[in-house]
Amino acid sequence: MADTLDGEMIDTTAVIVRVWQLKEDYSIQVEHKLDTLETYFQVYNPAMKYSFTGSYLGNLGTSFKSNDFFNRGPDVPFLFLIPFKPYLYLPSNNTYYNVRSPFSILEYSTTGQNKEKREQLVRAFHTQNINPFFNAGIDLKLTSSEGHYLDQKSKTSRFRFFSSYKKGDYSVHGSLGFNSFTLNENGGLQDDNLFIQTNQEAKTYPVNLGGASSQTRNLGVQISQRYRFGSEKEIPDTTSATGFTRLRERTAKTGSLLHTVEFSRNRRQYKDGLTGSSSFYRNFYIDSISSFDSTFARSLTNTIHIILDENPNRKNDFGARAFISHEWVTYEHNKQADTNISSTNDTVIENVSSRQYNNIYVGASLVHTVGTGWNWIFTGKLYLTGYKAGDILLYGKIDKFIHAKKGESSISLSGSLALTEPDYFLQHYASNHFKWENDFKKTKEIWLSLGIENEPTRLELGGNISTVSDYVYFGTDTLPHQRSGIISVFSADVNKHFRLGPFNSIHTLLWQMTTDNDVIRLPDLSYYTSNFFGFTLVKNVLTAEIGFDLMYYTKYQGLAYMPSYGMFFNQDERKIGNYPYLDLFITAKLKRTRFYFKMDHINAGWLSKDYFHTLHYPMPARAFKFGLSWNFYD
Repeated sequence: MADTLDGEMIDTTAVIVRVWQLKEDYSIQVEHKLDTLETYFQVYNPAMKYSFTGSYLGNLGTSFKSNDFFNRGPDVPFLFLIPFKPYLYLPSNNTYYNVRSPFSILEYSTTGQNKEKREQLVRAFHTQNINPFFNAGIDLKLTSSEGHYLDQKSKTSRFRFFSSYKKGDYSVHGSLGFNSFTLNENGGLQDDNLFIQTNQEAKTYPVNLGGASSQTRNLGVQISQRYRFGSEKEIPDTTSATGFTRLRERTAKTGSLLHTVEFSRNRRQYKDGLTGSSSFYRNFYIDSISSFDSTFARSLTNTIHIILDENPNRKNDFGARAFISHEWVTYEHNKQADTNISSTNDTVIENVSSRQYNNIYVGASLVHTVGTGWNWIFTGKLYLTGYKAGDILLYGKIDKFIHAKKGESSISLSGSLALTEPDYFLQHYASNHFKWENDFKKTKEIWLSLGIENEPTRLELGGNISTVSDYVYFGTDTLPHQRSGIISVFSADVNKHFRLGPFNSIHTLLWQMTTDNDVIRLPDLSYYTSNFFGFTLVKNVLTAEIGFDLMYYTKYQGLAYMPSYGMFFNQDERKIGNYPYLDLFITAKLKRTRFYFKMDHINAGWLSKDYFHTLHYPMPARAFKFGLSWNFYD
């Protein structure tokens, strides 16, 4: 969500902080804006920031799946991390800084409710330069929520360390990220109709599981080293978003050698006992008394890139990249115990299935980012060996920029062609309550996207089409299935910001259609609006906004959630949606401090109590929340 208010206070961090991310396999540095303005500050839940419409368990830090089909990309290192995608600190989304003075952020959000339903979020961020070329920093986020319903407690811990060194022709970027999600798994309410038709205290409604819990953890480390053949320097430029402009001193082609090593370690554990599980689960494959399921994936990836750099002194120049990568991956999960007799006549009990693969892939790309008119990139990958042998990915994007006095406009056209092996754990999996051995075909997908953005009118338009065959999904029987044949998905979205004096009205509308509703479940329409009055109370000192947010999507055959393996699946029990969620808020910015006061779901009780995003998991009722964010630049 872009902040497009006119007349906001000048943000001095744009002068003293340089921010960037690494994209395209860490080979391209892309400028990144630091979010220090107050619009949307009241939307503090990472899941709601990621997508305003989705399947959600209703508690801070719990599983989420976007209702926007084209916002569901499985670009995470572990299948069971996909429901936590909005929260993750990963090397691939890490942000790097170069600051002239130490820069820190402290944030705190909480509810005004009693301890039995309280939720809290704490963030501590700090970065500083050791010298003009060397920066390091940390970012820590902790959340805890007791939940509004029985056995719904959640705790999340997210931490990242990042560092960069750039001097002359040598640069190195490194990051370490840790993500932990500990959830009480209550299996949802036993009877949704009882909840809808009565007005009891929330924690008196019976749930399906008692004493069940899950823990999902991820550790990611990445180091990228780059050596450029040739000299380059930076000069001050106040017209640049970063405050600096790179200047290459010669007109000849130059190149780079880039090496990236990336390590990822992931585990999900699930526990339950007899309380409720004997009636909730149909099968007990390992232990009829209790469950202790463990699923594990580890990968070590080395990639070498040879890069032909773009020359910024030539507006029609382009860059090229060729790369080769090796992935050493390990997958483990429970299985029914096998008894073997070893060569020494010892009895060996095997209860873990473990497999290793060596994936090798090659690729190349062409890119153009110099000049002010056109940007484009074309990339291709081919897996030669390993579990993903034969996978192909072709991707391209073209951006056209139109500059005017009142602002910039752009048109983007992108697309991809992918032939991909289904995730290992969709093919092979076993636990106390579930097991499957599948032989799915590779999934084939063609995707096209068009985006239009006009800054002067504050208008964004988008359209997507995907044609996919051999699509893999979790069916109504809670097991993974593959649908042969072709499924098409279409979407169109519009985002418009109206402004009349101090009044602002922002609207986002998403329309989607699929040719197979039995497999891909999507609401036809999803809508979000934020309406507020913006005031400058003290010039360059204090601004404020007061207004409301409204979220709504049409009724559809929504999803259910399976605690045992922590994924969403299709259900035919009843439809979900056609319920508006209304929030009132006040936000303000006092110099370097932002704060908000918010009444979540203020319309709870005005209409039917049919407020679910996921079957058996009602959203919380009315709740008061407030939060603060302090920025320190020295």
